[in-house]
Amino acid sequence: MRNRLTAFAGCIICLFLAAAASAQDATVVRRAAFDVGSAVIKCTIADVDIATGRIANTIETLSEKVDFSEDLDRSYDSNLSTEVMDQGIQAMLRMKRRAELLKVMEYSAAGDSIFRNAHNGRAYFVRMENETGVKCRVISQQQAATLSFHAVRQGMATSSRELLVWDIGGGGMHMTARRTDGGLHFYLDSMASVTFKNTVIEVIQKKDPLTTPSPNPMCAEEVRQALSYIKAHAQVSVPMTIKSKIRNGNVIVAGIGGVHYYSIPEVMGGRKPFYTRDDVANCLKEWTGRKDSDFDSEFASTRFTNLILVLGYMDALGITEVHPLKINEADGLLAAREFW
Repeated sequence: MRNRLTAFAGCIICLFLAAAASAQDATVVRRAAFDVGSAVIKCTIADVDIATGRIANTIETLSEKVDFSEDLDRSYDSNLSTEVMDQGIQAMLRMKRRAELLKVMEYSAAGDSIFRNAHNGRAYFVRMENETGVKCRVISQQQAATLSFHAVRQGMATSSRELLVWDIGGGGMHMTARRTDGGLHFYLDSMASVTFKNTVIEVIQKKDPLTTPSPNPMCAEEVRQALSYIKAHAQVSVPMTIKSKIRNGNVIVAGIGGVHYYSIPEVMGGRKPFYTRDDVANCLKEWTGRKDSDFDSEFASTRFTNLILVLGYMDALGITEVHPLKINEADGLLAAREFW
């Protein structure tokens, strides 16, 4: 009798554990989140615990260059061209096919500033949703900055220091930090990688970005003028609340987006846990006068001006070091309930 009771109890325990494991598995969903950026479409595939909003496991990250920002800058009527819109949809479909092979159950996509600025941006997202079967929406800059901030908070432990997230894309820049009341401070600007590159061509070099796609090579005097221009822009445009956060000395600056994670480290010759103001300044001197072909990159036209852009902001705001992270809006999108 005792053996039978023991066996019965063992069965009950096994069933209980199996049910618990099954319930736990039921809260984890494999999702594909698309960050439709101004120059690159990124896709993060991950298992997400929908009960807690935590990313349980990142399966794969994908990206393809689709230069919406450059296309819009060249537009005479503020509409995206048919060519770049088709290119974007085909890129989404290729990524979705890969996601399907990985047994993804849910899909969502978000795009921000470039699609708000384009007259046909929102209509394009309706078309994109219809042709890809992915839920697509255009979000505000503040929503985008919030998604990125929470994604960084989840992936980075900063218990003893305050966090400032600095995101530079092709057509938009965000800085986000926590307020004392628990809300968020925002700096939202259209000055970013492609927009600054075109500003240098137009304002400093006195050329037309429509006929001159790259500012390279740049001479030392042009670099000096461009650096002065962007420093003045940063000093005037960044709100005092953000400046004060940086100047108190207890802030860790997390750099996200293609400029921080790919562009600056690649030109420096390698990725480190952080880069300093002097690292950027020395690299700028080293690459002054170089042609596009010297950069060996499909983003060669912005590689050099990205150095000027970042150094100008670091000098204007007193940022001494930046910690680049491979985090984008897709990471924040994965766990945001309202997008699924």
